[in-house]
Amino acid sequence: MYVQPFEGPFSSGTVSPLGGGLTDEATPFGQMPPMPSDTIARLATPWLSDGATPSPYGMLAPMMGMLSQLMQMLQSLMGYQGCGNERFFRTADGASSGDPHLSFNGNRWSSAASQPDLLGSNSFPGGFHISTQTAPPDGKGVTWNRSATVALDGGATTITLNANGEPAITSNGQTRAIAPGETLHLGNGATAVANSNGSLCIGAHNGEGGSIAATLTARGNGVDVDVTAHDVDLGGALVNGENPQPDRFWEPQSLYN
Repeated sequence: MYVQPFEGPFSSGTVSPLGGGLTDEATPFGQMPPMPSDTIARLATPWLSDGATPSPYGMLAPMMGMLSQLMQMLQSLMGYQGCGNERFFRTADGASSGDPHLSFNGNRWSSAASQPDLLGSNSFPGGFHISTQTAPPDGKGVTWNRSATVALDGGATTITLNANGEPAITSNGQTRAIAPGETLHLGNGATAVANSNGSLCIGAHNGEGGSIAATLTARGNGVDVDVTAHDVDLGGALVNGENPQPDRFWEPQSLYN
């Protein structure tokens, strides 16, 4: 910002409201008087004084940038689509159970297909992703989850439970056993707990208030999956619902991912 001299229409032969009277020389009628600089100064903003043609968009640019960032923050807090096809949820409950029936935060529908991306979250180091594998339909056309898997550390650690209630845990290429009542620490705030009823509970905390817990239970002819989460980003088949909509590339992206 700099000081720009003021040049006004008051000059020789005219009455100046600042001078209080006529100047020394008269100006012929019908001619514009000369316009010398006076001693009055005013401030000019940088975007109007850079030598270019003044533009109203220059003045609005800083404000538009701030408004755009504010809208992105508000939309992410309200649960709009974010980066990685995940959305932020204060609380969430989901499940895949029975033959199988899917549910998420009160919405329920059925799907006989395997779900390689049933539910996932990148709010944890290495991610937290749940998948299910369905068995072929039986004689009555009913399909069940033959197994369910939780993958951590980008897939380096997997915890699987099959329909017979048999757990299988691998971490960095090594198999780990787990006994009823035992808790395994899997790193990055994740644990696996073998409950007395044969179910497995895999939970994780991210150190920023976010948490997720998936319980895998062999029941009937399949494996049921129950998930609860708090203050994390979530994506996958459960979040997308029965009729997922394609992403719209023009939507603002979340700042939290």
